[in-house]
Amino acid sequence: MDSTIVAAVEKLKSGGVVVLPTETVYGLAANALNRDAVEKIFKIKGRPHNDPLILHILNKEWLQKFSNYGQYANRVDRIVEKFWPGPVTVVLPKKDIIPDCVTSGLPTVAVRCPRHEIFRKVLQLVNFPLAAPSANPFGYVSPTSADQVRQTLGNLVDVIVDGGKCNVGLESTIVDLTSETVKILRPGAITAQEISDAINEPIIDYNSGVVSVNPKCPGQLKQHYCTNTKLVLFEHGGQPDILTEFNGKVAVIFNKRPLDCADDISGETVQGKNVFWLSETGDQYEIARNMFGLLQNLDNAGYDIIFCEKPEIHGIGVAINDRLLRAAAKFGNQQS
Repeated sequence: MDSTIVAAVEKLKSGGVVVLPTETVYGLAANALNRDAVEKIFKIKGRPHNDPLILHILNKEWLQKFSNYGQYANRVDRIVEKFWPGPVTVVLPKKDIIPDCVTSGLPTVAVRCPRHEIFRKVLQLVNFPLAAPSANPFGYVSPTSADQVRQTLGNLVDVIVDGGKCNVGLESTIVDLTSETVKILRPGAITAQEISDAINEPIIDYNSGVVSVNPKCPGQLKQHYCTNTKLVLFEHGGQPDILTEFNGKVAVIFNKRPLDCADDISGETVQGKNVFWLSETGDQYEIARNMFGLLQNLDNAGYDIIFCEKPEIHGIGVAINDRLLRAAAKFGNQQS
C-alpha cells in the first residue's frame, strides 16, 4: 500500500486533516464525527461556518447510519442504484450523530459516495465518514491535481495523497431529495435529465441565477471558484472584446482549439494575445476536466486579464457555465 495512504489514515484517526483525490476534485478531508477535526477544515480553507460541508461515505449502509431517509427511500434507492459510487450528492434529513458544524446547523446533510479508489480505500481503513470540501482556499479555483493543492495549501495540511488528475474536474451534482419536487442545488457531470429519468419523477432543474446567502449545500454563493486575475467571459462561438488600447498581458481561453492556432498549447490568433484552449475537439467533458487546472495555471502566470469563452449550455455545459459565472462574479460578472 502507498505510504502516503497509510500516513493519511493515521492522521485522520488522530484528528488530522489530509488531502485526498476524488473523481471530481481534490478534497480536504477530516473525520466528520470529530468536531475539532472539522473545525480545522474551516480554519485551513478560511471557509465561513454558514457554508455546509459534504459527508463522504462508503456505501448505502453508511447512509442509514447518518441520515433519516425513510420517507425518501424510493428516491434514494434509485439514485444509489444508478449513480453510486459517483459524482452525485444527495441532501437528506440528518441524524444527531452528525455534528452541527458539518451541516452549518441545518437539519439536513449533503451526502456523497465517491468513486475514486484511493478515497474509497481510505474510507474502508478509517471506518468513519469524512467531511471533505475542495482542497483550496475558500472561494478560489478548485484543484484537480495534487500539484495545485501543494501550491495553495501545501504547508497547512498533514498529508497530500497524489491520485493523479481528477477525471471529472467539476464538483458533484447536488440533489435535494427533501422537497415535494426534487431540486438540483448545484449542477455537475450528472444532469437533471439523467436524475429525473433515474427516479422517474419530474425535477426542478438548476437556475444559474440563484444565489443563497445561507446555503443548504456548497456552491451556492455568488462568488466562488475565483481566480485572483481578472476574469471576463464571452459568448460561446464568439470573440472577446479586447480593447486595442489595453497593453497588459492578456490570455484568451477557447472551448475548442482555433483552426488557425499553432500546434503548441498557445498561439497568436486574437489581436496578438496568448491563446489557449480546453479541448482539441470541443468535447464538453474534456472542457470540464481541464478548466480549473488551466485557470489556476494562467492565474499563476502573471497575466493582467483572462478572457474565457462560455460553454454550450446543455449537458455538463450547465455546470461549466455555473462555475464560470460564479468565478467572474468577483469582477462584476463581466462578459465581453
